[in-house]
Formats: sequence, C-alpha cells, structure tokens
Amino acid sequence: MEVKKTVDEIVSDAKQVRSFWQKLFGTDPEPTAPKPVAKKTEKFVAVDETQVMADIVSQLTKLFKLEEQLATHIREEEEKSRNVYDPDANLMESALQRVMAQQQMAELIVTVRETMVYQSPPEMGALYSKVFEMREVIQEEQEQARLKQEARQRYKLWQRREKQRSFQAKSAYLVATTIFLLYLWAWLLLLNRWEKT
Repeated sequence: MEVKKTVDEIVSDAKQVRSFWQKLFGTDPEPTAPKPVAKKTEKFVAVDETQVMADIVSQLTKLFKLEEQLATHIREEEEKSRNVYDPDANLMESALQRVMAQQQMAELIVTVRETMVYQSPPEMGALYSKVFEMREVIQEEQEQARLKQEARQRYKLWQRREKQRSFQAKSAYLVATTIFLLYLWAWLLLLNRWEKT
C-alpha cells in the first residue's frame, strides 16, 4: 500500500508537471481538431522567463524527489526480502507490488525525459542533457565523498583496534611483570628462610 501511495503521488506530480507545461507553453500531447477561431486583438502579456524557469525547476525538483523516494523504497523492500525472513509474508502480493512499483518508475522516467526533451521551452536549451550530465558529475562527487567517509570510518576503527591492542599489550606486560616480581619476592623470601635455618 505504501508503494502504491508513493507511486500515485509520483504519477500525480508528473501529471501536474505535464499540465503545467501544457498550460504555460500551449503544448498538447494529443493533436485536436482545429476549431474555427474568431479574430481577436492579441494583447501582449509580459512573461517573466526567470519565474517560469524557477517554476519548472521547482516542479522537476519535486518530481525527482518523489522518484528518489520510490527508488529508495524499492531498494529497502529488496534489502528487507533478502535479509529478513517473514513467515507471514504473501510472496505473490510482494512480487506484484514490486513489479508495479518498477513499472511505474520506468513510466515516470520516460514521462520526465519526454517532458524535459519535447515540452520544455526553447529558452531552457537541452535541459534533459544538461541535467543528466550534471547528475553524473554530482554522482561522481558523492561517490568520492562516500569513499572518503568510509576511509575515515575504517581509520577510526583501526585506531580503536590499535588502542585495544596497545591496552591489551600493556596489560599483559603489567601482569607478566607483577608475576615476575611476586616470583622474585617469593624466591628471596625462601632464600632468607634458608639462611636462618
């Protein structure tokens, strides 16, 4: 049900983005029969291109966030099915939900791509190409940051183990020294008693 809810949200946002662009730029995905139009005097309406682009970016950002949430949910479900045994799980239901989520994700990606390529205003240029090129750059940066973070964690773990190893070695030396001193003291005590007798 969570997957269906998330998918429904993504689909509705995709429709909102599509209808927003259709209203804004007059694009229509299905050609309609031409209607006779009475001549009107056209009025010039000033359009703030920056605001239009900001609105488009805002809508696409919402759409990409929902796409990422859906992808995360799919990964979590896959991870859960790999690692957590649920004897009451309905496998057919889980499989159906996962397949539906993956299909909706594929449809959403196609819709976003088509909208960004075919329905974006010419002022925005090759929006799809630019966005996905930048996505690759950011993905590489994030991968490098993840590797650095993992290296720091491994270094901290190594330091912790070294401290434990050092503590254990010092403790072993202390115990060995104490045993040696007790042995020496007992030996000297025994020698002292021997001399008295």
